[in-house]
Amino acid sequence: MMNDMKAKGLKEKDEEIVAFKTTLQFCKDNMANKERAVRDATDLIAKLSADIEQYNSDAKVLGKEINKLDASADEATNDMAASTAEFEEQKADYEKTHAEYETNIADIEVGTSQLKSMMSATNAASLIQKMAKSSRLPERAHKVLAAFLATSSSTELEYGEPEGAKFESQSGGIVEMMEGLTSKMEDEKTKLEQEFVKTRGSYQMMQQTLTGQIDQHKTMRNHKAGTKKDKESAASAAEGDKASTEASKASDEQFLKDLYVECATKSSEYESNQKIRAGEVAALNKAIEIIAGGAVSGASEKHLPQLVQSSLGQLRSVAAKKQSQSAAASFLQAQGRRLSSRVLSALSARVAEDPFAKVKKMIQDMVYKLMEEANSEAEHKGFCDTELGTNAMTREQKTTAVNELSANIEELTAKISSLSDEIGQLSAEIGEIDAAVAEATAIREEEKAKNTVTVQDAVGASTAVKQALGVLQAYYEGVSLVQKGSSHGPAQSSASTGVIGMLEVILSDFERLEADTKAAETTNQKEFEKFTTDSAQDKAVKEQHVKNKSETRTETDVANAQAKKDLKSTQEELDAAEKYYEELKPSCVESGNSYEDRVARRKEEIESLKEALKILDDQDI
Repeated sequence: MMNDMKAKGLKEKDEEIVAFKTTLQFCKDNMANKERAVRDATDLIAKLSADIEQYNSDAKVLGKEINKLDASADEATNDMAASTAEFEEQKADYEKTHAEYETNIADIEVGTSQLKSMMSATNAASLIQKMAKSSRLPERAHKVLAAFLATSSSTELEYGEPEGAKFESQSGGIVEMMEGLTSKMEDEKTKLEQEFVKTRGSYQMMQQTLTGQIDQHKTMRNHKAGTKKDKESAASAAEGDKASTEASKASDEQFLKDLYVECATKSSEYESNQKIRAGEVAALNKAIEIIAGGAVSGASEKHLPQLVQSSLGQLRSVAAKKQSQSAAASFLQAQGRRLSSRVLSALSARVAEDPFAKVKKMIQDMVYKLMEEANSEAEHKGFCDTELGTNAMTREQKTTAVNELSANIEELTAKISSLSDEIGQLSAEIGEIDAAVAEATAIREEEKAKNTVTVQDAVGASTAVKQALGVLQAYYEGVSLVQKGSSHGPAQSSASTGVIGMLEVILSDFERLEADTKAAETTNQKEFEKFTTDSAQDKAVKEQHVKNKSETRTETDVANAQAKKDLKSTQEELDAAEKYYEELKPSCVESGNSYEDRVARRKEEIESLKEALKILDDQDI
């Protein structure tokens, strides 16, 4: 009976060892997983915090740049408004002065025409006096007429000539002065027009330049605003990931803390139970030792009939042991056939042949061996479950990452190609703009040089014709005075009129050529300036596009290179995980029967061996 108690105690102790090893493996696996999860979460939180800080910093910098661009655009807008206001004021002054010139010139021309038509000295003098008092004439015309009238009055007083004769003799002089005044005012009006053309051209160029600047600022502003929005979205997403990761980390830390407590409690209980089992076994061993000692056996020999007892006891003992040994061997043989266990079948043969004590020890050793194998396989099963689970998760994560990185690389490569094509197209268009401006500049310089020569020739010719006219007019006037009353007077007058008329026509043609060439030069210059301004604006916009796309391509190149680097490292990690899986397969996957089948079979083998021991122990007692 004490041997049964001892065997039961040893069995419970061994079962507790097996259970504790399983629990210990569970604690190790889960602690390792949770500790790794906490470390990974800590690293991820640190990375997300750095990313959030970087995103917010980038967004802040972009916000300052956007404010600067808005301020520059507003400044350019204000400059446009100020330039427009200034030009409108200059335009109003020009239109007012120009109208005054046109009115004055028209008045002088009307007066000159009327003066020429007047044949009466009295009427002429009256007209001049009236014109001198007219408020419509400019100050310069008033001065001329006043000087002429003053000269006329002083001459009359000095020589006592009649008023009509004086105005008749000097009517040509006042006409020439008034015509000269008209010509001078025409020149001043032309100069005023030319200056206004320059002013208007400068204003238009300023407006176009400022418009280009505003467009450029707005383009950059919109680009940076989009980038800022992306940064803010990325920061918000990172904040969400960080909060989720922190919650998961807190949960894992709490689970790990609880697991520490649970495992420590179970370890303490296991140690306490093992001490109790060891004490029980030690007590049973002492009791068995006492019973088997000399005191008990001596008393038996003293008080019991030894001969009969010994003979009958030995006979019964030998027969019983032989019978129990045979029964145990038959039982093990039957169980070996039922379970297809070579261990039990081989052991049944040895049990039938070996001595009784050796048979019990052999069965006990086999039980212990099978229990150790069970413990070892349980540990190996825990190892395989942990490693296979971790490996499967790693392979799944790395495969997903490889696929995502490959798709990302393809997308980035296509984006880089598209940006390169767009940059090339824009660069070609910029080259075309430069070529067109260079060609237009060459044509403009050639036209300007040609027009300058034409104007110089026309001015020179006009001067020469005017000089010739002056000589001829002086000549014919002298001839007319000398031959006054001569019979050849009319002929000479007709000839002089024809020559002078022809020269006047020629002079008019040269003057018209000069005016037309100057007008054409002004128009061509204006069109050239507009073309160059538009081209410069178009070029600036395209160059800004090239700059923006180049920056984007550089960023994309960096992202693509990083993605390729990440793909390489991730692929290496996936390959390593696949290799490790192949190493795990022989012992953890391709091991024949399932772990559950092997556990169930070994459990039945152990129960069979224990049953055989019980058969032997029953007969032994």
